[in-house]
Amino acid sequence: MATYKFVAKDLMTEKVVCVTPETPIHDLIKLLVKTNITGAPVVNKEGSLVGVVSKTDIVKYDEKTTKKRGETPHKSFYDDTNGKLKKELDKLLKTKTFEKTLVKDIMTTRVITAQADDTIDRLAKIMHDKKIHRVIIQDQGQVVGVVSTLDILYAVSTMGYGSSAFVTEEAILDLQERLEAAEKSIQTLRDILDKIHGGK
Repeated sequence: MATYKFVAKDLMTEKVVCVTPETPIHDLIKLLVKTNITGAPVVNKEGSLVGVVSKTDIVKYDEKTTKKRGETPHKSFYDDTNGKLKKELDKLLKTKTFEKTLVKDIMTTRVITAQADDTIDRLAKIMHDKKIHRVIIQDQGQVVGVVSTLDILYAVSTMGYGSSAFVTEEAILDLQERLEAAEKSIQTLRDILDKIHGGK
């Protein structure tokens, strides 16, 4: 069966910001705010992927009890979208020290990955089946990039596809609908915040 020639290494964002399990939470917050990213893969001294950490993990964490408040979704890194929780992070950066809390205390050890030579249809299937917006790309056990639904949609839009493509129209439309829904949620949140701040 014919398939698209694009593979993960052709689509991925190569400059991936990673942290270690020993990274202090305060340093992690600074890094996320500075680089304007939603989360980061966690790698050990050998560079092997051992987990992921996101803005949601930080905001839901209570350093006083050294536990996460409630149940943080295991998919938070894979679903968090830019702009989400930014104000909460800014506030935490100014008001909390997190004392000796480290990334290993709040990270999610469940990882969802693909390989650098995985085809675009394989990536789309992973995202569709797992209902996620991004996947970490590895090569020989090392983190080398990240591919998002937007990357796939852009690639498909530039290629076009016919009946021989393994990426089904249903899968692509599903990815697009979830991406649009996430963008609408972000815009709604921004509108609400604008009204709140505008009324003060």
